[in-house]
Amino acid sequence: MEPLWRRNHKNNRRLIFRLSLLFSLLLLFSTGWIYIRYLRKTQENSDPFARCLEVIADIGVPSAAELDRTTIAATKQSTMGTGAREISANQLMELLERGENPGPRILHQSWKNEPLPDYFEEWSMSWKRSLNDTWVYVLWRDADNRKLVEAYYPTYLEAYDSLSREIYRVDMVRNMYMHRFGGIYADLDLVPLGRIQDHLPFLSHRTPGPVSMAYVGHMGEDSYEHSIPNAFMASSAPGHPFWFVPLDYIKVHRTDPEYNKQPESLTGPVALKTCVKEWEKERSQRLDAGEFAEITVLPNEKIYPFSWYDSPLPHQCLCRRHSPHFNEPRCKWLYPKSWTITFWTHSWGFF
Repeated sequence: MEPLWRRNHKNNRRLIFRLSLLFSLLLLFSTGWIYIRYLRKTQENSDPFARCLEVIADIGVPSAAELDRTTIAATKQSTMGTGAREISANQLMELLERGENPGPRILHQSWKNEPLPDYFEEWSMSWKRSLNDTWVYVLWRDADNRKLVEAYYPTYLEAYDSLSREIYRVDMVRNMYMHRFGGIYADLDLVPLGRIQDHLPFLSHRTPGPVSMAYVGHMGEDSYEHSIPNAFMASSAPGHPFWFVPLDYIKVHRTDPEYNKQPESLTGPVALKTCVKEWEKERSQRLDAGEFAEITVLPNEKIYPFSWYDSPLPHQCLCRRHSPHFNEPRCKWLYPKSWTITFWTHSWGFF
């Protein structure tokens, strides 16, 4: 018979072996799990859209085919407009000279002195289709922009001409559209999700209300310095004094390296947010002086529901124009309560 001490020794050895094997398996599993996480993270860093199919499936977005059928059915019952009348910037300025400003029912957009890319053409058409023939649509070109500055804003012409890139000038002049004509300015990658005129009261009337109103949109967290983009602007009537604030800001800071390294800080979203905050601080002084002109910052979900910097990954996959999974109908499905959406092509980087 085997001594008890020998049996205990064997049992202990078996236990140690099993524990060692279990520990080795756990270590192998943990190492493998960490390595897989590392590979996935590396892949995500090199390709931010690597997990798109997985995350889109997780949130249950209908297929493009299903949405196409829904869109066709909805189009048959659509209350979309009969189409805005397209006129040139020169024709608009001629109307102004004759005292026939058609504002506020003007949709302003801007592009270089060349044909629109196909996707911009289609998105601009979506605006025209969403409006009726009491509206005019104007596509401003670079030459038109300078003519506007020279004719109506000569005190800003030197500042305008001194800006280093066309995108700075395009940003600057859209404030002049709003001040001189009123109406709506929309970047070419911002599209309507319905009839925006049903949401902004001043668009229902031919004559301005007693208080001049300006509108911009908010995006994402307020702490983000780009949270008031300049891709959408609206003004209930010509002459709203707010639009001089960004113009003066540009004029003052255009030679300061701190401001003009990139368009965002001098003429774009960062600058616009700064100007809006300054305007809001001075509201009581304006009221005391009998100046009734207001600015409304529309909430995130209305104008910019899709944020380029903090929207969830499925939204980035479907709504970013540069995503391989970009799908316009599926993107729009994500935002049923929004008035517009921007696909953030960031085409200004090529100006």
